[in-house]
Amino acid sequence: MKNFDKLTDKLARSDMLQEYFFKMLNKSNYVEGAEINDIESLNCLGLDVSSKRDLITLNTRRRFWQEQYFCVVDIETNGCSFQDSHIIEIGAVMLKNSKITEEFHSLIHTPILSEAIIKLTGITQEMLKDAPSEAQTLEKFRLFLGNSIFVAHNAEFDYFFLSQAYKRYGLPPLLNRRLCTIKFAMRTIQAERYGLQTMRKLLGLDNNIPHRALWDARSAAEVFKTACQNIPSEIKSTEDLIRFTKTSPTKAALTKQPRLNFDE
Repeated sequence: MKNFDKLTDKLARSDMLQEYFFKMLNKSNYVEGAEINDIESLNCLGLDVSSKRDLITLNTRRRFWQEQYFCVVDIETNGCSFQDSHIIEIGAVMLKNSKITEEFHSLIHTPILSEAIIKLTGITQEMLKDAPSEAQTLEKFRLFLGNSIFVAHNAEFDYFFLSQAYKRYGLPPLLNRRLCTIKFAMRTIQAERYGLQTMRKLLGLDNNIPHRALWDARSAAEVFKTACQNIPSEIKSTEDLIRFTKTSPTKAALTKQPRLNFDE
């Protein structure tokens, strides 16, 4: 995924020749076998782009972040292995200008569920027996996600796990731009720790159910909304915001972050 990230980060800085972009994209291990060669396919797979003459443009470079759709996602799985484990629940919250526009939720059928996962999530085999298949749910989720920005608390895990699940069914992986709320919170909220349960307490979200996908997605959405209130005024575009979350805060910046009441 590193080669794909480098390529799209480069596109986030300047337009690129279409021929060069597609060549490099299809050479990356991340999309191996997918053979993506047109703008329409990129948009269908989540990368919000347009073309003019021979150049390809990432639309998030020019879009104000307040006009951008951000999809805050959480998944529950029956294990941690990208190759062998399966998703048992997906929850997602769509935001625009820090307002929820719609939500997505589905349990997913799986024949394998350990006692440890049942204890952690509260999801039982009985709850999953009539749930849709992983393949069916992934198809519906991709339609919901569209070419919005993929947001999650530890986004790399959820994003890569989902992409590997798509690949398992012979489908292309996610190509959406992504943003991690852990990194975002570290840049904008002063706290002792940045795990989702800690953030939940800091924000007073006491009624949420931990380790259930939709509740965790809602919690991460609240972290995102709070972080957006504390960004510098020079952050204008969606790509400005994504770039901001990826940079390490200076010590001076950390001391200026808002301190929320911490009661752990």
